[in-house]
Amino acid sequence: MLPQLAGVMVPKVGSPSQIEVLDWTLTRLERQRGVPEGQVSILPLLETAAGLAAAREIARSSPRVCALALGVADLAADLGARIGPASPLLAAARSELVVACRSAGVGSPVDPVHLDLRDLAGLEAAAVAARQLGFQGKACIHPSQAEVVARVFAPTPDEREWAQRILSAFDSAERGGRSALVVDGEFVDYAVVARARRLLGLPALDQLKSRSL
Repeated sequence: MLPQLAGVMVPKVGSPSQIEVLDWTLTRLERQRGVPEGQVSILPLLETAAGLAAAREIARSSPRVCALALGVADLAADLGARIGPASPLLAAARSELVVACRSAGVGSPVDPVHLDLRDLAGLEAAAVAARQLGFQGKACIHPSQAEVVARVFAPTPDEREWAQRILSAFDSAERGGRSALVVDGEFVDYAVVARARRLLGLPALDQLKSRSL
């Protein structure tokens, strides 16, 4: 284990017990190598029906789990199905991962790779769909895909401006004893503030409160 290792992606995860065993193994290795305990995160890759069915338990199986990732090619093979960009099955699988991650309090999931390296338009469309569903990013299998994915998942200047405007107005309102207000005709409460903070990469409000206790 290298001291700078931040995390590992684990393929074909089908049950929480696999992550629990890996957690124990990583802890032992960290102690042996002088690496801070808990430094290495785990990103389970769900590629089977069993993994998808156990997504919520897998997301909660270890504090090391930072998010979940979806593997479509192997999932399609396991299900005996064809999963295209507009497949209802893909939409259902994506939605389940988003709910599993958020209910477990871990990071938003990572969308599967786009296998056609020549199809950058299709890659962009898939990335846009994933972002709209609540994914934080998309896996790449070639450097040529990285620019498209980074651009799609990065906040636009308009989104950043919106988020900063929301947070500034809400901060002023909260200092005045209000937790709900209207900004440019939009009703703003804690849920909207949470979305604005996520766009800017800021900690969630509950994380800030827990740090101050």
